[in-house]
Amino acid sequence: MIYAYFIIILILGLYRSNKKNENEYLYLSRKLTLPSFIATIVTTWYGGILEIGRFSYINGAVTWIIFGFFYYISAIIFALYIGPKLHKNNIHSIPEYFKQTYGVVPQKITSIILVLLSSPAPYLMILSTILVHIFNINFNIALIFGIVFSAVYIYSGGFKAIIRTDLIQFIFMYFGFFCMLLYLYCEFGGFEYIKQNVPKENLTLTGSLPIGYILSWSLISMITFIDPSLFQRTYSSQNTTVIKKGFIISILLWFIFDFLTISVGIYASAIIKSSDMILNTNPYLLLADLYLPYILKNIFYIGILSIVMSTIDSFFFISSITIGNDLIGEKVSQKNTKIGIILTGLISYLIAIKFEFVIDVWYIFGSIAASSILIPFLLMLFNKKSVLKFPILSLTIPIMISIIWIYLKYPYGIDLMYPGILSSLLMCLLIKKN
Repeated sequence: MIYAYFIIILILGLYRSNKKNENEYLYLSRKLTLPSFIATIVTTWYGGILEIGRFSYINGAVTWIIFGFFYYISAIIFALYIGPKLHKNNIHSIPEYFKQTYGVVPQKITSIILVLLSSPAPYLMILSTILVHIFNINFNIALIFGIVFSAVYIYSGGFKAIIRTDLIQFIFMYFGFFCMLLYLYCEFGGFEYIKQNVPKENLTLTGSLPIGYILSWSLISMITFIDPSLFQRTYSSQNTTVIKKGFIISILLWFIFDFLTISVGIYASAIIKSSDMILNTNPYLLLADLYLPYILKNIFYIGILSIVMSTIDSFFFISSITIGNDLIGEKVSQKNTKIGIILTGLISYLIAIKFEFVIDVWYIFGSIAASSILIPFLLMLFNKKSVLKFPILSLTIPIMISIIWIYLKYPYGIDLMYPGILSSLLMCLLIKKN
């Protein structure tokens, strides 16, 4: 079944249409429909699925606050205020927008930051973990396979290839987790079983985590405002109605999927005691191995693979566009993007072998990106009458402070986002009238 899944995805990805112009290859000629918009937004959102499993296994219901609620709020703001404005103003990338306002140097700085933010590396790490678990192969081999597999069909088909594969992966991901949760409910029982076998704090909305850490994720969720994949889908949409309706429906679908994934994670903490966890084994994967019948296990594996791979190809493509067209190229073109695909593969491999935990990649790169870009970008978008007095310093000082904060190992236990955002805010107060 799993081999058949890979073949189906490859066939769908490699199918090519007759249209090969830049606008079609990168943005579907700005004709992205509502069903396709929803499918690609929902599937791309959940690439870090194994981290959701690990986090919900350890911390329980607070997972929904950190990775659900905060992101819903940010997505609603994006849908109602930011997305329509981007579409109407024909803004397809943040670096290009900075170039129009402040010149080439800010464009290059934001490009580098967004290459790190949109890197598929964390999702390739997750895919490799899954492949190692299923096929018992070397991690590096799995990593290279994930890079090559995704690169091949996005190199050939561009954004249309991603949309085609997202539509079927959308179905697989929901079906896989629905089957898992239904089986666990029938086999072990409902909430009473969970209540008796899970630590009490794991069923509260704060868990045992510090409030400061939880709230820092409310700031990190604002990365949604500068997420390059959302920019591309927004720019590619037929109209602003697709954007608004698409996000609202997507948020409802995210809520349903969050219920499925976090519930399975909490079931895992009730069923599998921490002393029984095998080193470096994910709760989702171990739960499937120990309890699911063969066919259901493969359905679940395909669901997880669909989640991760739909995110990999999207971030791979976005990172490639940023590298090819904003960082090293001077104009938007297929050729530059295809060069970017090769470079993205190399950069992603280096990041993936450097970090041990996916959540560290998200937290560090996400915090740096939000600290540097978020406030200057919102200022450009909503206050065009004022511009930054020192745009280069406004972008680089928060980066330097964030790096120093990491090096000093978070002085006084203060999370990375706070000094970074504060420094950005102070720099952005130094504005001048346009």
